[in-house]
Amino acid sequence: MRSRTMRSFSVAVGLSFSWALPALAEDPSFNTGSLECEAIHELKAMVEKQQSILAQKNAYAVNLTELLAAGYMPAACPDGSRVRVSGSNVVGGCHFTYGLVSVANSPQTGDFSFEVVALGVKGTPSEGLELYINQLVNRHYEFIEAYMFNKGVYSDVDLNGCSQAE
Repeated sequence: MRSRTMRSFSVAVGLSFSWALPALAEDPSFNTGSLECEAIHELKAMVEKQQSILAQKNAYAVNLTELLAAGYMPAACPDGSRVRVSGSNVVGGCHFTYGLVSVANSPQTGDFSFEVVALGVKGTPSEGLELYINQLVNRHYEFIEAYMFNKGVYSDVDLNGCSQAE
């Protein structure tokens, strides 16, 4: 009797999940060369730099100054210009400012996490765009999440959705 109940439960859960997939789909509306892809590319570079720092120092960089010293710098526009920034907690790229939102290092427990952000700049085509990547690493698993707000509307982001051949 128990296996029959479990089989029915599995089928019901499987069908429910398959119906829910369209609601969980990532935002396919941006293309290679888009502003979103610019932000994704630069945030992925920041994540890779944080991963490198963690491997070397057993801790993530806790501020932007450490990331910049380690070699992270978002690309400027083709003419060499960057968006203006105020303060030392963000750095300007072509259309976005980039920064660390939070960092937690706990080498004793093996728990490490950080969140990075790309913020569109007021008065530019990127205004209203916010992209975030969260990464959590511990002894048992690694988790990464990417999402964005486009003028306040939330959507998940596929970090592999933009090719390097831009």
